[in-house]
Amino acid sequence: MKLFFRSFKLINLYLLFSKELKNDRIFGLDVLRFFAIITVIIDHGKFIFPEKIIKFHDYIKIDGVTIFFVLSGFLIGGILIRQLEKNTPSFTSLIDFWIKRWFRTLPTYFLILLILTICYYIQDPSFTFEKISKYYYFCQNLFYPTGIYFAESWSLSVEEWFYFTVPLIIFILINLFKLKPKNSIFFTALFILLFVTLLRYDLYFDNDNTDFHHQVIFRLDSIMYGVLGAYINYYYSKYWDKFSHMLFISGILIFLFQKFYNIYYIYNSNITASIGNFYNIVLEYSLTSLMTLLLLPYLSNIKKSKYKIGNTITIISLISYSMYLTHMTLIKVMILKNIPWTILTTNYNIIIPTFYFLYWSLTFIFSIIIYKIYELPITNLRYKLNFNKNHSK
Repeated sequence: MKLFFRSFKLINLYLLFSKELKNDRIFGLDVLRFFAIITVIIDHGKFIFPEKIIKFHDYIKIDGVTIFFVLSGFLIGGILIRQLEKNTPSFTSLIDFWIKRWFRTLPTYFLILLILTICYYIQDPSFTFEKISKYYYFCQNLFYPTGIYFAESWSLSVEEWFYFTVPLIIFILINLFKLKPKNSIFFTALFILLFVTLLRYDLYFDNDNTDFHHQVIFRLDSIMYGVLGAYINYYYSKYWDKFSHMLFISGILIFLFQKFYNIYYIYNSNITASIGNFYNIVLEYSLTSLMTLLLLPYLSNIKKSKYKIGNTITIISLISYSMYLTHMTLIKVMILKNIPWTILTTNYNIIIPTFYFLYWSLTFIFSIIIYKIYELPITNLRYKLNFNKNHSK
């Protein structure tokens, strides 16, 4: 019996993540990241359930990816702003920023992409590398919707293009036009937000039914909302803290309005398609981004959790990137859908819960293994690299 409990302790997640749990983290942001990844995985796993459950989920679903975008912009934007303000902006510092960013995101992405490439090659006789080659340089959804291979990678493409182009624009404004970092960041943010919103309005005005939702150019503004939050937090921290509760309530009200509108629009045919299209194309992503931005001042001030469940939230937050990359194409499509379920049993009362249980279980197991063995060690390598001698760790 003692041996059993000792073995159990070896797989105790709190022990496995004890070092990470001791680090100084902002628990409020962990909650937001936890909330985003859970809603994404729920959304991508709903297909197995009866139509009534799917429709109910569609009424209340939450855009977790947009939340991820804003949170990413807030965190990475904050790093960029501090780097620009504390060091002389130079091409070397720009390279340093890119390298550290890429060490965080690219290795795990390319690992999963390589695994999927091999899987497709084995399973699909008509598969060629050319069909998936665009995924290796993030052009799978640059001007058109993402293809059938590694469909969830569309958001990574949006992020990589954002963090490649936007810091470059800011760098040019500082060095060529001699603007201060504060002004260059503000003008860049203003330009991106207006430009992307007008692009989506143009789609609506032209009655263009193009599937824009996963295209890079139409989703850059969500990340910029996060950068705007980092901007306000850095340059106007007094107001960021002073109005945090009021802004949080405002964000919740926007969230409730979106849910109310979604349900009301579905059940009321008297709302014209024009109004629905205007909301879905022009307003929806902006409102979700604004909602997340308004939540950040309050959540970013919650440093610790008072309850033990907070450790679980933090752990899921830590492995959320690996969860996002593995849960759908690798686990759901490549593994679970290839199991001959009807040969094992024709009872869908057994198949559905078993499938769903494995969907979540394998996502957690794969993500923990990838995070601990691969993602974390490679991410930590970036601290050993310093291309900008004036930039401190």
